[in-house]
Amino acid sequence: MSARESFPRLLLAEWTKLRSVRRWVITLLGAAVLTIGLSYLAASGSRTNINEHAEFVGGPHGDPVADAFYFVHQQVTGDTTLTVRVASLTTEPFRRDVSMGSDRMTRLEDRSPFAQPAAGIMIKDGTRPGSSYASVMLTATQGVHLQWDFDADGRGSASSGARWLRLVRSGATITGYESADGAGWQKIGTATPKNLPSTVEIGFYVSSPATVYTSRGGGNSSVGEQPTSARAAFDNVRLGSGGTWRGEAIGGEDRLGEKGGVRGGGQVTEADGAYTVVGTGKVGPRPPDDDMVEIALVGVVAGLMALIAIGVLYATSEYRRGMIRTTFAATPRRGRVLAAKAIVLGTTSFLVGLAGAVGAFVLAIPVLRTHGFTPPGFPRPSLLDGPVLRALLLTAAFMAGVAVVGLAMGLLLRHSAAAITITVVLVLGPLIIGMILPGSSPRWLMYTTLAGGMATQRAKPPTITLAEPWALIGPWAGAGAVAAWVAVTLGLAWWQLRRRDA
Repeated sequence: MSARESFPRLLLAEWTKLRSVRRWVITLLGAAVLTIGLSYLAASGSRTNINEHAEFVGGPHGDPVADAFYFVHQQVTGDTTLTVRVASLTTEPFRRDVSMGSDRMTRLEDRSPFAQPAAGIMIKDGTRPGSSYASVMLTATQGVHLQWDFDADGRGSASSGARWLRLVRSGATITGYESADGAGWQKIGTATPKNLPSTVEIGFYVSSPATVYTSRGGGNSSVGEQPTSARAAFDNVRLGSGGTWRGEAIGGEDRLGEKGGVRGGGQVTEADGAYTVVGTGKVGPRPPDDDMVEIALVGVVAGLMALIAIGVLYATSEYRRGMIRTTFAATPRRGRVLAAKAIVLGTTSFLVGLAGAVGAFVLAIPVLRTHGFTPPGFPRPSLLDGPVLRALLLTAAFMAGVAVVGLAMGLLLRHSAAAITITVVLVLGPLIIGMILPGSSPRWLMYTTLAGGMATQRAKPPTITLAEPWALIGPWAGAGAVAAWVAVTLGLAWWQLRRRDA
């Protein structure tokens, strides 16, 4: 019998061992049930009132946005062209740390082009916060950008000095240009805002997002904001309609998620056709950091405990009953036996984990929607959404990886209770420690332990604003940490199998 023929038979033999023990099959089914049940209970206890805040702003696509700035504008109808020169842009210095109440808080770095102080020109569907717009702006640190509808961004030059800007409307298309001298123009790109009627507001503006400070640790997290302002000088303002410019603070209260706030405002002064504008506030996306998918999958922790037990017992039971000698007599190459066990257990655990994750998502999401997790703050997630599908598949892979680590621990220790305890501690210990440690210090703990695999449940990007430590890293980093543990523990188990008697 060749090696290629024997390995499928070895897989079949290992699968027969796994499914023939009734209590193991029941425990595998229980892992899925525990995942679904705990997720449902967690969803039942989770609530938010983010959409009930009067100052909450929804954008043209229904997503939560920030739309606060100082706008010097006038009304125009039809196609138009606005040209200005941003002669200067100055911003407030920021502080790295601040004290808010009893908390020492650290500045949250946000390198998004939507989070930069900016001075530029804008065309907008009226002055209602959240309405469609397109703008060309000079940012404080990231050069020139063309942005529209709070989520689309086109990069221009990296210039940080004085810059000429031009915005041209032709029907539904907005084109942005920039120039160093007002003579030679470079096209930045084109924008197609969702809702831009014939009559719009057009003008120049200044924005300066609040500085966000955060503190986490001890099982809690807090977020606060300090308002900032920027000052810009505009000259060579050219608009064909020749109307009267008027200044207005757009937006009322600008805030992050459900915490903190900064009052929008500013002013404009004019002298000999040159304008000095002071503004505050942010124009850009502002989704809450809370993740519906993560909340819906929190029951994975319970399912993991059952899979760890199965993984360990799948290894130790043969030693306890003396069946391992028969297995090695039939297949002397012990590495092949280990590979077959890992493949059978990993595949089975992945399917069980996927069933539990999908079931938890399907049951928990409707419950969350009845508890305030609704648009615009929380768009409805779908099983076919890329981030959701990724979270479900990686979560199942995480559960399978932990089960295989349990298998390796069982082979290394040959003692069920010890192997189960150690594997459980490897998952839960870093989670508990990470909840207690302050700031971003638990990040490396998540990068290097099985607990990092909890990050696979998140559909949103990493953040430091939440209490759970796994939110500090991305899902692929968490999956990588688990994969490393699988490789190392299986390698050690293979080494032990080769050097020790059965």
